[in-house]
Amino acid sequence: MKVILVNNLYGRHARGGAERVVESEARGLAARDHEPVVVSAIPESDMLSGGVCGVEGCSGPDIIIRGAEGPVRMAEYYPPNIFFYKDLHRHSVPVRLLWHLFDIWNPKSVRMLMKFVRREKPDVVHTHNLMGLGFSIPRALKREGVRHVHTIHDVQLLHPSGLLPADWKGPRLPHGRLYISIMKRRMGSPDVVLFPSEFMKELHERLGFFPESERVVLRNPVGRAGRAGKSGESGARRFLFVGQLEAHKGVLDLLDAWMLWDKHGDATLSVVGSGTLEDVVKRRAEYAPGVNFRGRLEGDEFVRELGRSSWLVVPSEVIENAPTVIVEVLARGIPVIASRTGGIPELVQDGRNGILFEPGDREGLLAALKRAADMKIGGFSLQETQDHTEALEEIYREQ
Repeated sequence: MKVILVNNLYGRHARGGAERVVESEARGLAARDHEPVVVSAIPESDMLSGGVCGVEGCSGPDIIIRGAEGPVRMAEYYPPNIFFYKDLHRHSVPVRLLWHLFDIWNPKSVRMLMKFVRREKPDVVHTHNLMGLGFSIPRALKREGVRHVHTIHDVQLLHPSGLLPADWKGPRLPHGRLYISIMKRRMGSPDVVLFPSEFMKELHERLGFFPESERVVLRNPVGRAGRAGKSGESGARRFLFVGQLEAHKGVLDLLDAWMLWDKHGDATLSVVGSGTLEDVVKRRAEYAPGVNFRGRLEGDEFVRELGRSSWLVVPSEVIENAPTVIVEVLARGIPVIASRTGGIPELVQDGRNGILFEPGDREGLLAALKRAADMKIGGFSLQETQDHTEALEEIYREQ
């Protein structure tokens, strides 16, 4: 079966959980003798300086075939816009608004991708995050008559930032309702829509998305960081934060709570990640006892950091879907301290495999850290009802 997986970022431009899910799915499909090809966006400068069009298999001047990363073929292109998606945070609000307005339609990007789809003749196109590629892609796939599966990773169809406060119940202002109305029309109804959490499925259903689609909850796959068996040091007090160093991820709340903990003794906190608050976090870590700033870690280095940890801390202040890092550490037998937001309580059960506290509650986070330091949680395993790749195969084939 030939499957095109589409995500706005991948490979060297990857930055979050969605990219890890796409990588895991592509590798899983390749391992079962399917033909996955991942299509993602790159900056225009990469097209000009690193293009390899003209080699055998190149689809033309629009999409570049990069060859393969292991068993997975990769294709990249620059979706025309004011600037590249990853540079969004660098610009003012009015400029970002113009970028988003163009991105909702972006007809040229759609034509480029459809040209590639017609050339490849896939059995299925599986789209993931489309921001930066154009939200007219689903309607174009329907016109092509290609079986279309889409995965919801966050709330970018509900708010252009992809971020909503943990207590969000729905749009209050006219422009918020207008955005959701436009996105419902742009996305239409793919053949199947996958949700990694019941929470996210119910939220989109309540707002009227995907009325004619088959809607399925499919948990995120366990990535390579979560496959090495049990980890962590029994009885240790080694806490780990992994994520974007941004205010909405709660990293500053975590550091504040840590500084309020006057008797943490030999407890340590490792901070892994990068983002706009990196310099702030690094400076604060220098003066905070027991805090070790590790920066961005990849591959084996990240796995080793997991192996040294006894608790993961996820203090997010926004709606979360089903964070891949939680799935990965639970698969290794590492318990989690997390805010009670979005789909997280479907993964973390207080007292069984972790501790929950209210989002943005620093005192609650401090209490959770103290509680974790004095308790042991063990003997649990991540509940998986079906192999992720097998589930995808069934979904792809079902007509």
